[in-house]
Amino acid sequence: LKSPGGPSARCLAGGLRVGRLGGGRGAMGAVSFSGQRPRPAPAPPVFYTEEFFREYGSAAAPKAEPSAAADATAATSSAAELKAAERARILAEIREEELSAAEVAAKRISTWASAVQARAVPCGAEQAEVERCYAAPPDGDQLRCGPAVDALVRCAKL
Repeated sequence: LKSPGGPSARCLAGGLRVGRLGGGRGAMGAVSFSGQRPRPAPAPPVFYTEEFFREYGSAAAPKAEPSAAADATAATSSAAELKAAERARILAEIREEELSAAEVAAKRISTWASAVQARAVPCGAEQAEVERCYAAPPDGDQLRCGPAVDALVRCAKL
């Protein structure tokens, strides 16, 4: 089998290289993915200005190293330390904001609960009369508590 594209033919769909029968670079029917996935570029370093640190930072800004031959591992570890410090600062801010929001909500709920508890029970006298009547019914007949129950219903409908 000869392919018009030379020793290996390109698949139009994905740019895959398929080796031909009887030789070539790959084994029979092998697929090569070489050069298909570019490596992601490393993240660029972030440099903050003195003004940014004054406004948002909690510690003094790190001083830039004057020597060009700075150790790469030291730069990596200082960048990691800066990231960790910034992450800790942001988390502390978030915790503080959430705590203050929770305190405001707790105060609001406490105020509401104390206002509800301070209110008088509506129809309290009528309810007490119904309870007294059922606890000790007149002549031992609970059906005689009807007028007390009617009074409680009239009060509750208001």
